[in-house]
Amino acid sequence: MDVLYICLILQDIVFVLALLLTIVYSILILFIRRFHHRNNIFTLNICSTIISAAVFFIIDLTMAYFDPQTLYAPNSCIILLYAYNIACIGIPFSFITFSVHRLCFIVYYTKPFFNTKRWIVMCIASQWISEFILSLPYIFKEGPVSIVIQILR
Repeated sequence: MDVLYICLILQDIVFVLALLLTIVYSILILFIRRFHHRNNIFTLNICSTIISAAVFFIIDLTMAYFDPQTLYAPNSCIILLYAYNIACIGIPFSFITFSVHRLCFIVYYTKPFFNTKRWIVMCIASQWISEFILSLPYIFKEGPVSIVIQILR
């Protein structure tokens, strides 16, 4: 076995472990009544972005393990690159969303709007919408996608 394949297998194991732990944590928040709090909604959002990123990277690394050439085929490059970008920026954006919520909640504590579920839904929805919009340039990109793909061809 090559060192590259050992690294791919180790990365898969780490992502599967992260996926399982995040799912267990999400289930605990969902089904234990005392954890139903506004801040835990953001924790569930962070868990959902970790789950989506882990699923993407498990699929991506498994495809790279079995057949690296088909992973970087010209037809699938744009969609994979778009999904890769969403998976990469999702987790930091969810932490930024929670930070903005806490900042507004603390600074504007006298405003009742920042204590509502509507504000929480607006924060989380704006995070997901901004992820999809900021990743759109990868769909409309023409020419070679990256130097790594050129090397693998």
